[in-house]
Amino acid sequence: MNPEAESIIRAIESLQQESNLFKDYIYPLVSGFFSALLGAGVAYFTLKNQENIQIEKSKMDITNKWTLIAEGAFSSLIALKSNYHGKLESNPFQRMSQVPSILHSSKPIIEEITSLSFIVPKKVDTESHSIKWRSITRIRTMIHNYNFTLDLWNKRNEIERPIKEKILHDHAELGFIDVSREQIFESVGAANYIALIDLTEKAMKFTDDLIIELNDFLTTFPEIGKALINTKKLKEYGSIITFNSESNPMLLNMIDKSPEVDFDVLAKLYGRTVEQVKNEYTTGYEK
Repeated sequence: MNPEAESIIRAIESLQQESNLFKDYIYPLVSGFFSALLGAGVAYFTLKNQENIQIEKSKMDITNKWTLIAEGAFSSLIALKSNYHGKLESNPFQRMSQVPSILHSSKPIIEEITSLSFIVPKKVDTESHSIKWRSITRIRTMIHNYNFTLDLWNKRNEIERPIKEKILHDHAELGFIDVSREQIFESVGAANYIALIDLTEKAMKFTDDLIIELNDFLTTFPEIGKALINTKKLKEYGSIITFNSESNPMLLNMIDKSPEVDFDVLAKLYGRTVEQVKNEYTTGYEK
């Protein structure tokens, strides 16, 4: 080989990079691994953030749903009470004459209450256990009593109409309000009319107490929801529904309890003591 050719070959070989194990083999592997790890991390935290947003959305939806359910029950009881509010005295016979057959379309509440599990405080959060509207048991009792109250009104409607029709038929010239106790008992029997008085008084008592209970729930529960929901994540989603009866004088008037029945008269009608009768009308909401 001539000297010029050898010189060219050496020059070319000198231009070639020396083999480097880290650069040629390890670096590409490590770089690819960390790129994949970074991508997986970004994907994980993005997914986690989306899941957290969905959880907060769900809590807001559940809070609003139960607020609307309670508002519907509250409005139904107010509508029932409006039929006799402001007309009652203490005498059970006068009260019976002032409470008409009340036709309504209210339906019992049938909802899965376990969706409210997020409001239940953790065992270590002892302070929050005293907040009554963070108790699912309290809410379930309220719903049960609402459904029971609707049953009371429906049952009263069933027996009230034929009893009043019989009294009016027998004493049409007097009108229902002017019929004496003796004439009523003669027309429909004492037992039947006393049973109707009992149903009426229990229905009105539960209605009064549940209106107050539902009003308290509607005022307090949305605030509990706000405290338990990260609303910062939901700025573009919506807001928690709130309720305030304080700005409505007519509604506040309806929330006031009806005059109490004369338990002495009831005790004589039922053949029991006053204390026994009062215990029978206990709803559990007495303070």
